[in-house]
Amino acid sequence: MDENPYAAPQVDLVGDAGPGPMDGWTPGQLRLLGWLSLVSVVGTLCLTGLVVAAGATAEPLMADFSDWLGVALTFLGCYLLIRLKLFAEGRFAARGLAPPIWAVVGMSLGLELMDFFMGEASTQPGWPMVLYFAVVALLGALTAWLAVRLLKVQNAYPAFRVMAWLDLVGGIMMASIVLMLVGLLPLVGANLAMMLVFFRAARELDARQESVSLR
Repeated sequence: MDENPYAAPQVDLVGDAGPGPMDGWTPGQLRLLGWLSLVSVVGTLCLTGLVVAAGATAEPLMADFSDWLGVALTFLGCYLLIRLKLFAEGRFAARGLAPPIWAVVGMSLGLELMDFFMGEASTQPGWPMVLYFAVVALLGALTAWLAVRLLKVQNAYPAFRVMAWLDLVGGIMMASIVLMLVGLLPLVGANLAMMLVFFRAARELDARQESVSLR
């Protein structure tokens, strides 16, 4: 019996598209991003120790070094976010990450500029301190916004989900100002999770290339 040409198609409306091809990526590039994520974690912990030591000893050289290390880590963090965006778009077909990521990048660089020009005025009572902490709160809110977008990415790695949740918690704590320093811990944890994401992707790409070579 011929099939009815006017019948509804008997197929799944939502199919599993499978993993993205990750065109333009190599295992070496992904591993490098993983190691850079680890560098960001270690650098952040070192910076925290330097800031505490500089405040306790009032050593100008140590304070200058912590300032430059903070600038370097900010640029590294912005670079990793941009690369994460490109990876998530290629591997998971993520959408809507560009606005929050570029907002976080712009606000992070703006905060570094404010810190450079204001100096110690940003930690002393007055309008510079109010403005500085307002920008910190806004950066925390933007980080939480980015985390929400990351949580909407479909078929992501478990480490990707953990990274998003840690960014959400850290962003909210940063936005509260009161818990700003404690909020550094989940944000550091998010960078560790990002490292695992890139290493997992490198292993996956290695396996794909090996399977292709065996055919």
